[in-house]
Amino acid sequence: MKFRISPRLALVIIAAMFVLPLALAWLMYNGTIEFKPGTTRNLGELVRPAVPISWEEGIESFDTAYADQAGQAFPEHWVILHAVADPCAESCIEAVTGLRQVHRASGRNQGRIRIALLLENNSAPDTAAALKAISPTFQLIANPGRELWNPLEEISRTSLMPQPASGGTYLIDPLGNIMMYYAAGSDPNFLKKDLKRLLTWSKLDEQ
Repeated sequence: MKFRISPRLALVIIAAMFVLPLALAWLMYNGTIEFKPGTTRNLGELVRPAVPISWEEGIESFDTAYADQAGQAFPEHWVILHAVADPCAESCIEAVTGLRQVHRASGRNQGRIRIALLLENNSAPDTAAALKAISPTFQLIANPGRELWNPLEEISRTSLMPQPASGGTYLIDPLGNIMMYYAAGSDPNFLKKDLKRLLTWSKLDEQ
């Protein structure tokens, strides 16, 4: 015995396949159905809301090779900003070396990424030389007025595991917003995986 579906029933089933997902999405959007996923795919801590950062405020010792003709720093690039610990001991050197490896592992996307190292005002003179020895492409930033430190301190202080900004790593999108935070001691592979996903899907730096 063959099971047959009437044309009318078939039409209803097809219509339901199109309408029900849209209706469910609308109910979730307007809050009628509350859905909050237990986990997210990002390995770093998402900064909500994203915090804007102004590179033009109080920066000293900035390499003009990283600016556009108008003097804007890091135009249309993803920036990995690391707040260098003072003193920059073995764990600090390991963290910065890990960032170099993250950049190299980005393959053909390396040109879309810049790594900036924010130095404490009282960093030892040989610290800059040691960091540049790891990779000459690092952009070292001195910020005596600490305008750049202020948002980093706020993000790290209100994170899931509050701690000083020093030693932390912050991922900044091409629009100049701090969007991800990695606490001191984080596995650099977390940043590598998050960055790979972002560079695959985002076109912010290609507009």
